[in-house]
Amino acid sequence: MMAQKMLRWILLLLLVSNYACQSPTQHNKLMIANANTAVQCQEKNGYWYKGQCWADFKDENIAVEEIDRVVQQQMELINGSEVIFNGTIAPIVSFMPNMEDDGMMLIVVLKTATGEKTLLQTVQGVDLEEKGFESPTLLLDGNLLQEVEKGDAAAAKLMENPLAIGELQAVVHDKESLDISFSGTLKSIDEGEDYELTYRSNEALLGRGNSVLEVIDNAFHINGELGTQTYQQLKDAIAAHPTIKTVVLGKVNGSVNDAVNMHTGRILREAGLNTKVLKNSSIASGGVDLFCAGKERIVEKGAKIGIHSWCCVNDLTAIELPKEHPAHQYQLAYFKMCLGEEMGPKFYFHTLSAAPFDGVHWMSDSAIQKWTVSTQLISQ
Repeated sequence: MMAQKMLRWILLLLLVSNYACQSPTQHNKLMIANANTAVQCQEKNGYWYKGQCWADFKDENIAVEEIDRVVQQQMELINGSEVIFNGTIAPIVSFMPNMEDDGMMLIVVLKTATGEKTLLQTVQGVDLEEKGFESPTLLLDGNLLQEVEKGDAAAAKLMENPLAIGELQAVVHDKESLDISFSGTLKSIDEGEDYELTYRSNEALLGRGNSVLEVIDNAFHINGELGTQTYQQLKDAIAAHPTIKTVVLGKVNGSVNDAVNMHTGRILREAGLNTKVLKNSSIASGGVDLFCAGKERIVEKGAKIGIHSWCCVNDLTAIELPKEHPAHQYQLAYFKMCLGEEMGPKFYFHTLSAAPFDGVHWMSDSAIQKWTVSTQLISQ
């Protein structure tokens, strides 16, 4: 009964939300009225930028002098969140809290010795107010987030036959940062092996990414989702291999931490590195941002380069915000660094109109050259 009830709840949640942002609602007013100075704006909890007071904008930029400290702090939290799965470390592939009014669902994808597994956990809002509680948990044999990308039917099929079910004992350390310890035993559905696990979640996992950086043929090769750990990986690689001058991007579908990703691009550019995508490369979103930071940007014909808008401020997508809105300021500065004072802003605003935030526009060879995304377009 417990498994059936939980599965019905999960399926309902999946069908209603599809684990994605819903269509944004238009807001007619972005600026706070009657705030003519920075002091007045601050008193109204606004954000003062270019002589205007903007509402509902939170500046999440990380200053250059703060980035190393922030990344080190985040990596300490991330490294302290390892999962012990049946006595063995199981790296976290993905971590996603799906927030609801009455609580949240945690989706944790693990890499185990027998393949990827997904933990689905429910946490009631009232539980977070307690120091300890029990979290109903399902263990699935596969990566649920990958199945969600294929559609509701694929995700539902994976959830129909869970490996195990049970309740993990949870201890709340800090609810605001989702710092929660979990431990316990999940009982096998088919009366086979039970599953013992222990791990500690925290908000830093959201921006970690799962990138892998390897040194191959005198070049840094990066694959995976960019995030906090990518910055550390690249910084360490540059220090360890000062003669390497090329970063090759393979399969990079985006970034889960744009504030850090812009600094990853900055240290790439400051090191004088070139970027390259191969004919079988596929990069999109934050992957394109990082590619654009290359001093020379080499594109082999056949490479896929995808761009889109982003979401959201005050329920408005980036393309719906005025061009003078402060939410654009750091991306504008970044692309000026990458592509120049004139082309940088033009390309940035082009990405916003090329495809919606939940879509992607694959650039043609002529567009790649037109927008100076590449400095060299070559056949291979």
